[in-house]
Amino acid sequence: MPQNVEAEAALLGAMMIDNRIADDVTDSVDADHFYEPLHGRIFEAIIAARQRGELATPITLRPLFDADTGMKELGGPGYLAQLTGSGAGLIGARQFARQIADLATRRAVLEVGRRLVEDGMDTSEEVNPRGLIERAEARLSAVTMFGSAVPKAISIATAWDEAFKEIDAIGSGAKERGIVIPHFFEWNSIIGGGMMAGQLILLGGRPGMGKTACALTVARRAAEAGHGVLFISREMPVVAQLMMRLVADMLFEAGSSATFDDVLQGRLSDQNRRHAAAIRAQIDQWPLMFEEPLSLNASGVASLIRRHQRLMAKRGKALKLVVVDYLGLLDPPEKRANREQEMSDISRTMKKAARDNGVALLALAQLNRSVEQREDKRPLLSDLRDSGSLEQDADTVVFVYRAEYYLKQTEPDVHDVRKREAWEVDMGAERDRLDVYSAKVRQGSTERRKVHFFGSRQAIRNGEFNRTGGGPA
Repeated sequence: MPQNVEAEAALLGAMMIDNRIADDVTDSVDADHFYEPLHGRIFEAIIAARQRGELATPITLRPLFDADTGMKELGGPGYLAQLTGSGAGLIGARQFARQIADLATRRAVLEVGRRLVEDGMDTSEEVNPRGLIERAEARLSAVTMFGSAVPKAISIATAWDEAFKEIDAIGSGAKERGIVIPHFFEWNSIIGGGMMAGQLILLGGRPGMGKTACALTVARRAAEAGHGVLFISREMPVVAQLMMRLVADMLFEAGSSATFDDVLQGRLSDQNRRHAAAIRAQIDQWPLMFEEPLSLNASGVASLIRRHQRLMAKRGKALKLVVVDYLGLLDPPEKRANREQEMSDISRTMKKAARDNGVALLALAQLNRSVEQREDKRPLLSDLRDSGSLEQDADTVVFVYRAEYYLKQTEPDVHDVRKREAWEVDMGAERDRLDVYSAKVRQGSTERRKVHFFGSRQAIRNGEFNRTGGGPA
């Protein structure tokens, strides 16, 4: 296995001769990087002494290793003095530290390869080949974190100064507060100003409420503004369903009379097709990618994110937003005793994927059927299906609700004039309207907005939209 025990010994000796070296190398190496386990324990003891403000020398450290078995095998506590004997590490200590960390990373990569070979040779029926790949990718991701620099503590003064740099940059317009999308200002408002890197945002609603239409609107508006977007669809085929919705939406925006049903039935006039050709030229440069995996383990989402980050980087774009439709169709990282535990694992894995890869992750979530039993059917946080941890892990929770959907089910008989008149008043107020509201915002206050939802066009438009025409306003 790749290792350099002599470099480890030289670095430890230098750290005990000059304790300031210990302070200098902690950003590049830690105890787990040492090949010789005893060296890792000595490193930990030196760092702990420095954190207490004490000297770390062979004499002060000796009592800690009197009963150490590994130390006895190397001649006893006198080994500490041997480490300082040559002073070889005083020059080039940082180089030794980087090499030790690099060799540790190489060993970790070899271990991933060894385990992959062992798993690949297992031909038992319960082994899922796709699962093997996802586990290997997760292990490689862990190696990436293992080999990275050890983060340093941040003083309150430094944190204060950095915070004000952010405040000034946002205030001057030099930097956006997360992903701010055009033509859907209500969305920006209800999530606290913008979708920020590392956030897990849940979008919940009962079937028929417009979750997918809302997610598609957010995705394509973000891409239109130049933000890299990955849309992972586990519920609908991309071409047969998602794109048909987008086609109807964008034809409507271009002023076309074609409905969603016209698109599905292929009833597009020559004028419609000219609109479509103009749209096709417009979207060619949009950084929006789709994935429709036949099966997907929650831990595999991070791998997809990293792959698309590399692909977009080649195009000069940065992946900033990932949409997952929807959480309930992801396989759990591992089988658990009940669905609630599995959903808890999935939500934590999604949050970790967002944070580790520096993207905002918008995940669609189904709601419990108990919503249908209430007189007021507007969703609550307690309606999130299968897991209370969804609410806990999410930075923001957004719900969509259409009163029109439920009013249609209560339409009175045409001969009941009084009820009919009252019902038509209610329908007039709610027709083509969608409630979009936040029930939790970790970085702000909750808000509620009404927008237009044209089901026949699969189109969501902001509150200033003119119902009589198309266009993005």
